[in-house]
Amino acid sequence: MEILIRPWRRKDLPAVRRILWESWIAAYRAFIPADDLRVYHEATYRIESLKHLYESPSVHGFIGEADGTPAGFARVQFHGNENRLYLASLYLLPDFQRKGIGGRLLAAAEKKALAYNLVELWVGVMFQNEPARRWYEKRGFRFVKKEPFRMGGTIVPHLIGCKAIGESD
Repeated sequence: MEILIRPWRRKDLPAVRRILWESWIAAYRAFIPADDLRVYHEATYRIESLKHLYESPSVHGFIGEADGTPAGFARVQFHGNENRLYLASLYLLPDFQRKGIGGRLLAAAEKKALAYNLVELWVGVMFQNEPARRWYEKRGFRFVKKEPFRMGGTIVPHLIGCKAIGESD
């Protein structure tokens, strides 16, 4: 399988929406009702909302392709008031997990943090999403606080953490 990580393009937005939805159903349906996932997805990730993110100079997206097919998506957002770069999204279609695409998307996010002259990359992960939590921890992320996160009518604990990045990685 040929894997390519590249910056997102406007024409990728429907694929991003699909990747988000299918990965959410696979990862979150055990602890968030599908109706709440749908409400949040429709409210937050309509194509118009994604266009707004795409056009923001503080947002950078990456597509992970497998044999030319969009299989994963990562999005980082710079918060100038905190001087932090957040990995706001990293999702893979279920059939493309455990193939190295997520690690390559993470590497693209880390490279973007270095371009901002930052030494850390921040992320949020739902507490109940144990596979993702372990994946991030294995890659050096340490969670330092817990905050509530609402998807539709469901509120779940959301862990916030960071990873040191730089030349020593």
